Amino acid sequence: MWEGDEEGFRAQLEILGETPLPKYIKRKPDEDDKERYQTVYAKHEGAVAAPTAGLHFSRELIKRLEIKGIRFAEITLHTGLGTFRPIEVEDLSKHKMDAEYFHIEEAACKIVNKAKETGNRICAIGTTTMRAMESSFTAQKMLKPSEGWTNTFIHPPYNFNIADSLVTNFHLPKPA
Repeated sequence: MWEGDEEGFRAQLEILGETPLPKYIKRKPDEDDKERYQTVYAKHEGAVAAPTAGLHFSRELIKRLEIKGIRFAEITLHTGLGTFRPIEVEDLSKHKMDAEYFHIEEAACKIVNKAKETGNRICAIGTTTMRAMESSFTAQKMLKPSEGWTNTFIHPPYNFNIADSLVTNFHLPKPA
């Protein structure tokens, strides 16, 4: 992670970086993409790939879901380019996942664990979220606060420990 002042980090990102578009969008990013390829709930810069599963969530949709009683637990994810890497092996146990950074705070754990304890569903928004949660659970299958890198690769047969549903944008395994 970046050590130093946040303004310096942002300035370096503007100089050296560009908006990360999914590889299947075959053009250079333009100024509108800075907003178009970011979730409305993003707080920390650092991802090198657009978090596509959450792109469809508007502030209005989130508010409507909250009114219906749905709670949101925020975690920090820095999606990596490996999220778009194709699987090129027949034996899935031989595929190597790129590591992605995550940070799950106590406040998020309380929301998720209360939902589990009361029998409510847990829905991960995106496979990066799912990987982070599946990298941070207790022996009692409760979410625990943690920070670090995950290279967890979820493939059949897999027994999920935290979430019981997933919203995602599945990407084509090969160019169309």
